[in-house]
Amino acid sequence: MIQICDDKLLIFNLLLLMSVLACETSEILTFTAHERGKVEIRCPYESGYEEYKKYLCRGECPRVFKDKVVESESAAQDERFSLNDNKSAQIFTVTITDLRTEDRGQYWCGVKTGVGNYDYNREIYLEIKHVSRVSGVTGEHLNITCHYESELKDNVKFICKGSNTSLCDKSAIKVSSENNSNGRFSLRDNVSAGVFTVNITDLTEEDSGIYWCGAVQRGQARKNKWISVIDLNISAVTSEMMSSKPTTASFHTSKPVTADTASDKTDTSSSSSLLPSSSPSVLMFSSSSANAGSPKPQQGFTPIIMMVVIGILTGLGFSLFI
Repeated sequence: MIQICDDKLLIFNLLLLMSVLACETSEILTFTAHERGKVEIRCPYESGYEEYKKYLCRGECPRVFKDKVVESESAAQDERFSLNDNKSAQIFTVTITDLRTEDRGQYWCGVKTGVGNYDYNREIYLEIKHVSRVSGVTGEHLNITCHYESELKDNVKFICKGSNTSLCDKSAIKVSSENNSNGRFSLRDNVSAGVFTVNITDLTEEDSGIYWCGAVQRGQARKNKWISVIDLNISAVTSEMMSSKPTTASFHTSKPVTADTASDKTDTSSSSSLLPSSSPSVLMFSSSSANAGSPKPQQGFTPIIMMVVIGILTGLGFSLFI
């Protein structure tokens, strides 16, 4: 009887060990998002766990002292994290907004099964991509280059548009290396260089948005490998952009000196010399008026005055002599 009980205990321990190993060796769910964007981590669980607490923990997630970034029925450590449990679909979703590079790494979807019991866990890896910003002008064309690792050289390359990868999965692929062109989009794959180039012609403002460069093995739909992400901004041509002369050009252009200009300078200097040196305010006003386009003094006016003065002095001297 004791032997039978020992055998049952051994079998139970083996089954428990196998369940733990099966949990540890299950496929890691990978989610990819970009900086400043958001991601929805979907965590499926088995039937029977609907009423248990759900959580997402970061790092190794040990049995005790778990770093739970968010848990159902509790306030999150970081307001960027939120959890929603769809019990009918047996999936709880953790949403992370305003993503940062430090958010990347290992996470675990967990179901709290009670004290002394192993929680139901599923390993998650979150990948955060840096965003490359590209600008263009309506009516023009541009190239988007996507560099990839050598292990992807035999995969189908593609580019699609979507604020996150889940939306990109559902949207139509703009162009792929299988068809090479799709309307205004065309793709050229340089396998030896490990880069494919997407050309977009006749750009429109509607082309603006987030684009994902990706690769996938043939026949492996929905298992995309995300390579890079581009934020494309297309702006319309404005009159300022079309103008070849900057608005400040007049401040950097010299006007050729003509005979009239030289005469103007001479006359202005002469008239200024007639003003008393004790009236600086008048001098400033005169200079300002000249620059504002005041009437020019008539040519020959100064010599006439000098001749009149000389004549008067000569007459006075002659009268004194007499």
